[in-house]
Amino acid sequence: MSCGVPQGSVLGPLLWNIGYDWVLRGELPSGADLTCYADDTLVTARGSSHREAALVATAAVSQVVNRIRRLGLEVALNKSEAMVFHGPRRAPSPDSHIVVSGARIAVESTMKYLGLVLDSRWEFGPHFRRLAPKLMGAAGALSTLLPNLGGPSAACRRLYVGIVRSMALYGAPVWAMDMTASTLAILRKPQRAMAVRVTRGYRTISYEAACVLAGSPPWDLEAKVLASLYRWREEERARGSRPVQRQIALRREELRQVLVAEWRQRLLRPTAGLATVEAIRPVLDDWLGRRHGSLSFRVTQVLSGHGCFGKYLCRIDREPDARCHHCVHCGEDTAQHTLAECVAWEEQRRVLTNKVGGDLSLPALVQKMVGSAESWDAVVSFCEDVMSQKETAEREREISTPFPGRRRRTGRRRRADNALFRPP
Repeated sequence: MSCGVPQGSVLGPLLWNIGYDWVLRGELPSGADLTCYADDTLVTARGSSHREAALVATAAVSQVVNRIRRLGLEVALNKSEAMVFHGPRRAPSPDSHIVVSGARIAVESTMKYLGLVLDSRWEFGPHFRRLAPKLMGAAGALSTLLPNLGGPSAACRRLYVGIVRSMALYGAPVWAMDMTASTLAILRKPQRAMAVRVTRGYRTISYEAACVLAGSPPWDLEAKVLASLYRWREEERARGSRPVQRQIALRREELRQVLVAEWRQRLLRPTAGLATVEAIRPVLDDWLGRRHGSLSFRVTQVLSGHGCFGKYLCRIDREPDARCHHCVHCGEDTAQHTLAECVAWEEQRRVLTNKVGGDLSLPALVQKMVGSAESWDAVVSFCEDVMSQKETAEREREISTPFPGRRRRTGRRRRADNALFRPP
């Protein structure tokens, strides 16, 4: 073997650690340190100036390379990277470099190490700019597996969300406290896309509304929880204590409660989806901790207001105006109008009020839904019955009305709708 960690056996990594430990125990110049993870070797050097740090780094890297070669291993100097951390207005010259065994290693502004893209100012902007297309690609690929009608269960959808979340929060203890507005924007796009898929909602649902409906706390807050938990464990180890699993679980739950409290504070100032957020915020703990009920395509339409309602269809140029086609003298067809006012659904509404009471405002309805499985099922039954009839009527108008602004569904989405609603 001339390079790499031995693969294919339980004993291989142990033998590697025993042999490579000799490299780690070697003397280094003052101001230099050595860190290893498997066969990735990182040499750090400190200095009062770029020149001093470069001299220390050159000497330290040369010593480490020589010791590795004495083990019979080779170092790919052509793949080695160098970077300098510096403060404002102290950037190195463009031609900065170090020379090791005749190989010239240029000093760059970024370096990828263990999956994180480090930059010279510890701002992690380059890391998230490289991560963004990967997150959106994964979210887009998984979204194709999660149709609004049919498809996997709510538990399976949450599992898929966890995949993208894990990609986004990799290395969170390192960067969680250094997030900028651009970083937050990068994290929010894939989270919103996956939250919409979990709730089976329209893609126009806002970030705040989609996350609160899906019960998915903002990922930047999740990152801070991971960072706080990591620091706590390190502090405990520094005191000579090694927390057991039960202690870690209790600490994680405490941090989770802090997260929910901070999230609730954010929801006091939503930028969009106000009706949805204001309905769920008072019962946020119950909404997140409920053991019953999952959102369907039609329930999400009623809770979000994005669906087969005149106001929404007019907004997206699918209707010339916002009036209700199911009752007369109606100013606007909204989710609340459908839920509590439209005379066309009096029979369905009577069944619903027998279960949840006469207050059909959205906050009262959500409170009843999280209160019992029976109330949740009653709301689901109402939404499925009423919204399916509204969708059928909207499709008929789409075919018969020569409204030039109407955009007809095409391709896969239209074929899927036709298959689901084909008459018996």
